[in-house]
Amino acid sequence: MIRFALPLAALLLAACPKATPVNVAGTDDEQMDQLSAQLEEVKSRQDVSCQDACGMKSKVSSLSSAVCELAGKHTDRDDFQKHCISAQEELAKLNDSCSSCNK
Repeated sequence: MIRFALPLAALLLAACPKATPVNVAGTDDEQMDQLSAQLEEVKSRQDVSCQDACGMKSKVSSLSSAVCELAGKHTDRDDFQKHCISAQEELAKLNDSCSSCNK
């Protein structure tokens, strides 16, 4: 019985799953596409009320930060830099809309 236990234990240990990679969300290009799509969804909204603009501000801020963080990893890529600029402009527009409502 003990003769079979040792090989069985070795087989079970060898069959352990491998560690998942750190980046489980896909490549940086895929992440940028996903973040940009979320920002485009926000941009496409028409006639946003003051309350909605102020509510979306935190979401757009986190999206903008994520886009610019990715762009910072790829300073040689103009397309990533353009996405960062666009995200920052959208955030600034929402900040202006929200602050003008609170006056």
